[in-house]
Amino acid sequence: MAKLRPASCHRRIKRAYTRTSKYRRLSYIKGAPNHKIIHFDSGNRRYEMFPKTIVLNGEKSINLRHNAIEAARIVVTRQMSKTVGKLSFGLKLRVFPHHIIRENPIAMGAGADRMSQGMRAAFGKTISRAARLKPGQTIIQLYVQEDQIKAAKRALEKASKKFGISCTIKTMDNPLYVGAEAAALIKPKFRESELKEEEETVEETETSEESETPTEEKPEEATA
Repeated sequence: MAKLRPASCHRRIKRAYTRTSKYRRLSYIKGAPNHKIIHFDSGNRRYEMFPKTIVLNGEKSINLRHNAIEAARIVVTRQMSKTVGKLSFGLKLRVFPHHIIRENPIAMGAGADRMSQGMRAAFGKTISRAARLKPGQTIIQLYVQEDQIKAAKRALEKASKKFGISCTIKTMDNPLYVGAEAAALIKPKFRESELKEEEETVEETETSEESETPTEEKPEEATA
């Protein structure tokens, strides 16, 4: 298996290459690889329950590869799950790897002591995907409670180490927040496995309560 090339080989933003052909149906990129991002939304997806939003912004324009974005998401999810709980925060990725990275390998094999001069503008082979990041663009957005701001900043600081650029962390009010009274009535959005476990526990408690409650004895009929 080929080793993953360093991010410095692909971080510079260039004009997106478009394959042109005299046949219109052939003017597209073949065999674009799939991205490795598993979830773009993690934790509790009821974002209106959280009054604060913590965002991680990149300061430079760069190509962020999909494996770096997924690594940062895993870091934030694990850190927040350990500190505040799996359903006590909401995470949303604000970038998508649309850009396709190509590579035109030349001078491979023994005896290749110089780079060849032909095929300089060759399309090459698609090897990866990346998100084209602009200066000040938001990468990760966290929805938390007011007492969890410190833990969220610590998690986003660890995630910024995966990108190789300087990032800024900002705290702002959540525009989706509906208020404390309305948020208390909203049930968190559980996963199917957690819902099944919760239903099983409810059924067990109901059966135990029914077995513990004494049965009422019918009054004896008065004999004449």
